[in-house]
Amino acid sequence: MKLARSHNRSRTTSYGRSSQVTNARRIACGFTLLEVMIAVAFIGIAMLALLTLHNRNLHSVIGAQEMSRAVVLAQAVMAQAETERYPDLGTTSGDFQKDYPGKYPGYRWQRQVASTPGLQDLRTVTVRVFYGNTGSRIFELDEIMHNPTPTPPPQAAGNAQNNGAGSD
Repeated sequence: MKLARSHNRSRTTSYGRSSQVTNARRIACGFTLLEVMIAVAFIGIAMLALLTLHNRNLHSVIGAQEMSRAVVLAQAVMAQAETERYPDLGTTSGDFQKDYPGKYPGYRWQRQVASTPGLQDLRTVTVRVFYGNTGSRIFELDEIMHNPTPTPPPQAAGNAQNNGAGSD
């Protein structure tokens, strides 16, 4: 009959302990300082990347919010030009303190009305809203407005006078 024997092939360290006992102790103790430092470094790099991404996201949201305000304000200036029906030629400018006191301190506007080349009854109205920290960002809105009482062409005016003179 054979007896089962377990063969323990462990090496003995200089202190007389086997390497199996040392491995068991290492597993029970946890991580080494170097492993912890590397893990903390990876977490730090990941957190820095997330904070940078969050910062960029905030700047994008703020920029979009400023542009949305500029769009609404430009539409308000253009609506005022539309109420004039056929605004006078020239450039006007200002800020929004008269209509919205204290609300939009960094926003300024400029409205330019120019004649449309080749079409005497049309005028191009351009509204620019300057905004941003130094007013360096610009939103521009263009609209072409038609004269509600068009002037007759020069030939038609001459024909009307001739027709009127002959009917008397």
